[in-house]
Amino acid sequence: MISRLSRREQVAVAIGVFAVLAAVLFLGVIDPYRNALARLDNKITSRQRQIREVETLRREFLALQQRQSAAEVRLDKGGAFSLFPFVEELVGQIAAKENLVSMRPQASVPRESLLEESVEIRLEKIRLAQVIRLLYAVDSADALLQVKNLRLKTRFDDRTLFDATMTIAAFGRTR
Repeated sequence: MISRLSRREQVAVAIGVFAVLAAVLFLGVIDPYRNALARLDNKITSRQRQIREVETLRREFLALQQRQSAAEVRLDKGGAFSLFPFVEELVGQIAAKENLVSMRPQASVPRESLLEESVEIRLEKIRLAQVIRLLYAVDSADALLQVKNLRLKTRFDDRTLFDATMTIAAFGRTR
């Protein structure tokens, strides 16, 4: 059948067959292969991002475990810790007893195997450096302490002094 065609028609048919084969090859093999590679690249990128997120979560988890262990050690060190005398002595060391206006114990709150004891203190005419030292002393105490609430107001008569109200909580094991 091809032999009956002229040389020019044979070349045209050959070019047409080549174009059809090239199109079938491209659409049937090359394009799906490229699309599959692109999908796999996207999956690899997505999985790498997920791995980074899991690694970040693992580091956060380990940090939280360390904090929990440190808190457990501080709970065990606290033993027979009494918050009220500790706060009174601490304020006496950092500020003057005259600055301490009031100390009001708050109701104890039991939480699972912990007991939270807290005291609200009001200080007047105290410097910011003293407030910071007080906060640092609470944070670095052997017992597990936490400042639950802190309010600072500047004094009208002297802008360098503050009136402070803070609630300090101590955590211990229930007996």
